[in-house]
Amino acid sequence: MLASPRLFYVLKFAGPALVLVWLIAYMISDQPAYDNVVRQFKNERDVFIADFLDYEVGGELDGSSISELCASKTWTPGLMLSCDPQSGGFGQVKDAHLNCIRFAIEAGAELVLPRIIKRDDKNIANTRPKNGGGPYIGEFIDYLFDFEYLNQTLSQHCPQLRLYRSMNELWDVPQVQSARKISLQDVGVKLNGSVIEDMNALPEQIKSYIDRTENPETRPFPIRFKSDIITSAFPTAYGNQELAKNFGRLLRPRKDARVLAGIALYNLHKKYHLNLDPKQGFQHSTFPGLHLRTEADAAPIFPPFDDQVASLLGFVTNTSTEFAFVATGETEEHRRAFAKKAEAVDVTLVFKQDLLLDEPEGRELLEQLTWDQRALVDYEIMLRAGLAVGLGESSFDWNIALRRRVVPGAEGEAHSPPTSSPIQYQDRYSILLGSSEKGNTLRATVWP
Repeated sequence: MLASPRLFYVLKFAGPALVLVWLIAYMISDQPAYDNVVRQFKNERDVFIADFLDYEVGGELDGSSISELCASKTWTPGLMLSCDPQSGGFGQVKDAHLNCIRFAIEAGAELVLPRIIKRDDKNIANTRPKNGGGPYIGEFIDYLFDFEYLNQTLSQHCPQLRLYRSMNELWDVPQVQSARKISLQDVGVKLNGSVIEDMNALPEQIKSYIDRTENPETRPFPIRFKSDIITSAFPTAYGNQELAKNFGRLLRPRKDARVLAGIALYNLHKKYHLNLDPKQGFQHSTFPGLHLRTEADAAPIFPPFDDQVASLLGFVTNTSTEFAFVATGETEEHRRAFAKKAEAVDVTLVFKQDLLLDEPEGRELLEQLTWDQRALVDYEIMLRAGLAVGLGESSFDWNIALRRRVVPGAEGEAHSPPTSSPIQYQDRYSILLGSSEKGNTLRATVWP
């Protein structure tokens, strides 16, 4: 009897404790329920940014087509491939890296990822600054892209393809310190411009070239072949169309740039009452995004400043919006000149710098990023525009348009404002101006 009060005392606290333990265990085992509870304790801004990072445009990457591609190839133990470092902007570097990865898959080889040549900070038109006459080494892939995400995704969906972040990981393998040359031309590929005509023949062409160059019976093990830069080579219409939708998403912009884009988009959402929900990707009726490509490295590929400004303003004045987001790497002087022209037609232009103006840490981080790294912020915001207007000569814009094309509703009625400019591509969510042959090639080869 004397133990009864003590037992009652124990049960009084043990009961709620057991319930609490059960609740925690249940939430941990049920991730959506756990996430919903945790969300209640976060402020609106943090929830928005977390959703922005977690929910990508077009949904999660579907790696089944990548798995099928890798499973269909013959892989050669000890065969390694590397590619020359690429210079240029986000679209160019992404294209070269994806082409190199695809070349390695077709060859059935391990891959040393290509590096990225950093342009001159003081003269952005100089994309390959002098380095004393020696070979270009370049920055690691992390300079623009999320290496951990790439490595984890390929480990899951293409485990046959072993990745090396750089030759530094092979410092103790003397056999691969020198490399044999290989290129699409070397292996006998027939090209239509830069585009491979017969993808079916490519794996055997590569194998035959390698075996002719180095006898399989006597060649060292392992052995490395090095390719020059490959761009706009693999036709995305070949094979499984799911591959065209997902292969390019192996390369995701580095996380700090994505965080900045999430902050900027949240501030845009609050300032203009856009009712944006990052979990939904984007809505057609939110905001127009314009790409101004007139920086120092743009001529003579792209139209002059005044021509681009006139064309872009022609689009926004035909919409009901009073503002537009502008993606550009232009100087402050030229940004303000564009903004002043827009004010004359009652349109307010917003730049990424404006959206981070009241964010001391974000503004400081943006300033620390290089010119090409800042373009990643523009890219992530433009992906979520209601209407994105760009240029047919720009691989940056083709990445945006083709990524958005696979989102449900893109095939709906296209936006058709009056314009004197030719239109190279158009769907409900994106318009690319121009009519160049380069644009046709990009449309056929860009993995968004």
